Amino acid sequence: MKVIVAGAGEVGFNISEKLSRERIDVVLIDCSAERLKAVSEALDVQTIVSPVSRPAVLLEAGIRESDLFVAVTGSDSDNILSCRYAQLLAPEIRRLARIRDSASYAGLAPEEVRGGLGLSFIIDPTALVVDTIIDFMGIPGAGDVINVSGGRLKLVGLRLPKHHPIVGVPLMKSLPREQGNKLLIAAIYRHHELLIPNGSTVLRAKDLLYLAATPENLPEVSRFFNIDWQPPRTVFIMGGGEVGLHLARRLEGRDMSVLLIEQNEERCAFLSRELRRTVVLRGDATDQSLLEDEGVGECDIFIAVGTDDEKNMISCLLARRLGAGNTITRVNRYSYVPLVSAIGLEALVSARVAAVSAILKYVRKGLVVSVATLQNEEAEIIEMEVPSASRLVGRTLMEARLPENTIVAALLRAGEVIIPRGDTGIAAGDVLAVVARSEAVGLLEKALSH
Repeated sequence: MKVIVAGAGEVGFNISEKLSRERIDVVLIDCSAERLKAVSEALDVQTIVSPVSRPAVLLEAGIRESDLFVAVTGSDSDNILSCRYAQLLAPEIRRLARIRDSASYAGLAPEEVRGGLGLSFIIDPTALVVDTIIDFMGIPGAGDVINVSGGRLKLVGLRLPKHHPIVGVPLMKSLPREQGNKLLIAAIYRHHELLIPNGSTVLRAKDLLYLAATPENLPEVSRFFNIDWQPPRTVFIMGGGEVGLHLARRLEGRDMSVLLIEQNEERCAFLSRELRRTVVLRGDATDQSLLEDEGVGECDIFIAVGTDDEKNMISCLLARRLGAGNTITRVNRYSYVPLVSAIGLEALVSARVAAVSAILKYVRKGLVVSVATLQNEEAEIIEMEVPSASRLVGRTLMEARLPENTIVAALLRAGEVIIPRGDTGIAAGDVLAVVARSEAVGLLEKALSH
């Protein structure tokens, strides 16, 4: 497989890094020689220094021999134009473009935008971040929430409390599947290292556990962690940019009180005109006295979605210190992701992580239905259909002997989501939701197709 990536920013670099680790042929185009020099020193990819929206450059990159073109520069117009040229030069290639200013296309259906601009798929960072925040709000206190199969299955990341009764106990004894237990731990983050568990895995305090559950089983998850999940009624939003605006609009249709804090006076005036029920306050959300005066300690959830990572983290720390129920932190620089967890801010959202997940759906092909990455991207959850010719048909999961570092979190059959056990049988047409470390993905695809 060959992929051309236009734009060597955070998303472009990281998708190139991920693909090159899987020995996929990657060509990275960017107009910055300095940026590409750093890429060449870190990754085994071909680089071309040039503006991306030039047909001759796309031909030089091998557009006619490539399977996928990903345009993720900082310019919407360059992304769209380069995809249009890619379509003209190689009509069969799949074309993905990141479009930041989605408001420009308001009033048009997504299919109309894609068809009119010659795109296979649009990556909208704002929409991805807002959707992730809404998922977090539905499960307060979660460190991560991943929707699988359109939300019919959820992977919920929760920190294991120090004095929980299963600390120090192997999984086969703490969550015995043969006793009808509907909880399945699909992955564990421990000291920033990802583990795919098995029956002998011993749980430790402060592990971030990813539990696979259907929406109907979420009450069981809350009981397991002794968490009372109540819908938030009062919400503070720090940052009135595009993410803050779109989030407030989404929340205005719900039964909750929303206050949005923004520093820029002109932006506040604009937000006040655009929003109907949200209270817009001009101020600095890193000002402790302001937060105290506005009663942040009484709010159910404080969400920092500004463009400055440091201010987002500081305001969330202040809000927690003052008594806010939960916090959600937007992180723009991926290098800050481990820091957010280290300072005690569990729930974070990253447009880059969401964008990479969206792109991977188009990189994986064949039997793959959908893809999402876990928080630090060491693992993916992949939905893969079992073909009728697969050796797995008629076997149980225990007999299937899937590759190491993989675990089946759920099995989807005829619209039903099954949290499986070792004796769960596999049938042709089943869709397996598998959590796999990145290095095991290729082996997993081979195991299902043969």
